[in-house]
Amino acid sequence: MHFSTLIKTTIGLLFIFTVYACGSGLDKTLLHGTWQAVSLEENGQPGKTDLSQTQFIFRPSGQYEYQSNINYKEKGTYYLDGKFLVSKDTLQKAMAKSVRIEYLSADSLLFNMNSNGIPQLLGLKKVR
Repeated sequence: MHFSTLIKTTIGLLFIFTVYACGSGLDKTLLHGTWQAVSLEENGQPGKTDLSQTQFIFRPSGQYEYQSNINYKEKGTYYLDGKFLVSKDTLQKAMAKSVRIEYLSADSLLFNMNSNGIPQLLGLKKVR
């Protein structure tokens, strides 16, 4: 192989690796803050659940809190694994669970979840 071809191939592979590495993860700092649920879609249809009290808090320390309208609460640890948010509730001593983050920006968050076999999309907006 000619030296210039080897350099071009190496640069090309480094470029592909860099693009892949940058696109595979999420910026964890965007997740930090308080998020209010604003929309729910179940099986492709608008959900009928009251979301007024459904809220997540993600702290930079890796701690989270969750509450919903049915007086359900969680508190524990979380981390990002690629595009998945993995949480471990320490109040209920439950197993770790994960949801796919479909979209994350400074003010919007979209979870792709599954509840008892029903696909769900939960939309949230950052409130602080």
